[in-house]
Amino acid sequence: MMLRVVGRRSATVIMLIALIVGACGGSSGGTTTVGPITGDDVVFDSGTMPATLESFPLPEGSVVGTTMVVTKTGFTEVVVRVSAAMGITAAYFEQSLPGAGFTVDTSAADGAGWLIEYRADGAKGTIDLTEPQQGITQALVRFNVP
Repeated sequence: MMLRVVGRRSATVIMLIALIVGACGGSSGGTTTVGPITGDDVVFDSGTMPATLESFPLPEGSVVGTTMVVTKTGFTEVVVRVSAAMGITAAYFEQSLPGAGFTVDTSAADGAGWLIEYRADGAKGTIDLTEPQQGITQALVRFNVP
């Protein structure tokens, strides 16, 4: 058996495609099949919020890291770093999301992290908060989750 080493970005795309195809692969429970997802359907960027989340509120001084959008489904994932403790960051999102047109469904500490579930325009999203360093919170924002 021959193993081929792929770059980190390629491996991420391959794993993402497998997950999305698996999630969209049938027509049970109202899931709509969108056809095969290819690497051309996945757009990576960094530094700015993608158009799918352009109205998403971020705390002042936040830094947007990597972003990913699956163009066929609108699934969006964004990594954001915030210069604040996790509890303060969670409170910010709880208070700011409704004013930006999002509804917060749940928000609670989840083990060593914090999970916020929200929705807008019929699409669901999550914010997974962790505090990799005291006073610095990482927010993994997902929107249009299948």
